[in-house]
Amino acid sequence: MSKAVVYRGGASEFEGDMEVLHVTVADGLTEMKQRAFAWCKGLTNLSFLKGSSVTTVGVEAFRDSGIITLLGMEGVMKIGIAAFEQCKDLRTIEGLGCEEMGTHCFAVCTLLQSMKGWPASMTVIPACCFFECTGMTTVDCDLSRVTSIGPNAFYGCTSLLPFWLSKRGADPAAVLAFLKRKSFLERVAKRRAFLCSLKRGQSNYYNRTGDPCGASRRIIMEFAGLFPA
Repeated sequence: MSKAVVYRGGASEFEGDMEVLHVTVADGLTEMKQRAFAWCKGLTNLSFLKGSSVTTVGVEAFRDSGIITLLGMEGVMKIGIAAFEQCKDLRTIEGLGCEEMGTHCFAVCTLLQSMKGWPASMTVIPACCFFECTGMTTVDCDLSRVTSIGPNAFYGCTSLLPFWLSKRGADPAAVLAFLKRKSFLERVAKRRAFLCSLKRGQSNYYNRTGDPCGASRRIIMEFAGLFPA
């Protein structure tokens, strides 16, 4: 039976509790402690963090839990070691506002497909961060500010990298150079697709209405925020 709980800041407070589904964070709480919700298979998203005072997610806080999406974490500035390791249902990461991230943070998240939402303030990708994320295929974020990555950060990411860059001990500088190029090309392709859609929409809209600007306004509103200045 699923249940709703109030998290009051204890380490391992709900560790291994398979019935936890809905979480409310106690007022004023700033940290999710070590293994607070580790192995909580019924917990599928972190939207409860949105608007909370939580700025730190502790070591292994959600390890091997049922998290599917990481949403509502814009206010979290620090994520501890292995905080989401082995979250094998995790598919989507969006809106991270993080400034510090521990090693193995998203290791063995085998369904994670993209690095979407990598924080602009993070200049280093930690060691083993995406270790054995075998389902990752795209970068989908701007890595121009990233200056280095740790050892084995993308070990086993065979859907994202060529074999010689996904193997253990691969040169981190070569991995980063490959990912930056991949990120750039993917973003260019998205922009090109957007412009093609804009032109098609303009043409179709003009043919129907005779208004050459209406389609531009409509499509730009539809894609608002997709390509920030």
